[in-house]
Amino acid sequence: MIEPSKVKSLLIIFALSGLCIIPSLIFAEDNHQGNKDIICAVYITGIGCPACTRADPIILRKLPKENPNFIVIEYEVYRQRKNGLMLILYNKIYKSGFSLPLIIFGKEDHGHGVRSVRKHANEAIINGSNYCPLPDGSSVAFNELDLTVLYGKPKIWKGERILVKTGEGGNNVLLKDLLMSENLSGVLENIDFEAIEPQPVLLSGGKAIFDNAIKIQGWTFQWNGEGIKAVITKKSTDVQQIEPQQQEFEQEQKGWGFYKVFILALADTINPCALAVFILFLIGIISYDPTKGKKILVAGLAFVTAVYICYFIYGLIIVKFWQIVQGLATIRLIIYTILGVIAIGLGIFHLKDFFWYKPGGFATEMPMGWRGKVKKMMLGITSTKGAFLMGAFVTIFLMPCTMGPYLIAGGILSPLGLIKTIPWLLVYNLIFVLPLYGIVLAVYFGFRRVQNILGWKARYIRRLHLIVGIIMLFIGMAILFRWI
Repeated sequence: MIEPSKVKSLLIIFALSGLCIIPSLIFAEDNHQGNKDIICAVYITGIGCPACTRADPIILRKLPKENPNFIVIEYEVYRQRKNGLMLILYNKIYKSGFSLPLIIFGKEDHGHGVRSVRKHANEAIINGSNYCPLPDGSSVAFNELDLTVLYGKPKIWKGERILVKTGEGGNNVLLKDLLMSENLSGVLENIDFEAIEPQPVLLSGGKAIFDNAIKIQGWTFQWNGEGIKAVITKKSTDVQQIEPQQQEFEQEQKGWGFYKVFILALADTINPCALAVFILFLIGIISYDPTKGKKILVAGLAFVTAVYICYFIYGLIIVKFWQIVQGLATIRLIIYTILGVIAIGLGIFHLKDFFWYKPGGFATEMPMGWRGKVKKMMLGITSTKGAFLMGAFVTIFLMPCTMGPYLIAGGILSPLGLIKTIPWLLVYNLIFVLPLYGIVLAVYFGFRRVQNILGWKARYIRRLHLIVGIIMLFIGMAILFRWI
């Protein structure tokens, strides 16, 4: 028989074991239940997408703040070119389309456009839970999702916290603890990390500001609220609504944002095609009445002003085209790449004209067959009004050999919105026509004769092609390698 004292000891041991096991079971059940309540969504957007300016602050900031269990895996496709593949992969399996913004909860539960995105998000929150939809068509509970193998450069939003993938690797359990734990200091207590200055996270139409930030194994983690001792930077916690112009160009202005437009305009300015057309005009107006310098001045200014106005209008059309294309992210990315290839192609053609020059070069000069017609029209100018109308008409002949840089500039400026691009287009075209105004004034004041200018162009035509070629090659490579 077992002694009564031993029975009591066994009962005590079993009781203590129960006290240890029961809380663990309760915690595990609570944790499992919490995970079941998590609403996981994939959200594909693009900084500069007009519709995204209305959807991003809601999906990425407002709803996560109001719903602690709402987790959003964001893929931004305009600045992160790798993320563009996700749009294609999800469409292949989910038939979700290419329009932005796009939110995906499942194969039969996705929407694009501001209203549809908000509707699907609100319905998912009401339903109370959703597994994370993966690009292969499967779905997985968030606690089973391996964040470290997510393709591209996703951002993961939860409440007042965000994880941003910046490299490879990472500790999946730790990353989830950073998002989910209420005791961040405890999570970070025994691990290595680097406290950094919090950086604004750009949205379309705004930016999110965080109090604290750390770098850890290929990820950046930022959050609001109480920080840790190593983090000393404190900033505002709300989304600051800003104009797209500020958002898109904020960092670029610190670097060479203005110079991109300036370089493209410079490439147009020294284009031999534009100089040839203008010299033909001066020959025409002087041939009509070589004794009246004032008439030459007024007609020349009218001609150049007409070119300036027409090119400004063309710029607005180009920007509007780009803004329409922005709604279809894959097309925009493809066209942007094509423009990079075109820029390199134009650069090669100009370099060819430097080494093996032949008048009327393809895509670099006005075709020889057009020159006689243009010259004949120029010789027919008899008034200032005629000079203005001719300036407007002749831009049609200029477009094939001068539109390359302008198309690229329009693509770069398009995220600003049509109204905000006006000052940039005015500056671009002022740079474009400034040498033409200078030639008019030089001829009027007698510093140069048209024949001298024509001779200068003939002597330096190869060098002009060389300069334009180098500029266009640089621009093309900058686009393809995502420098601009």
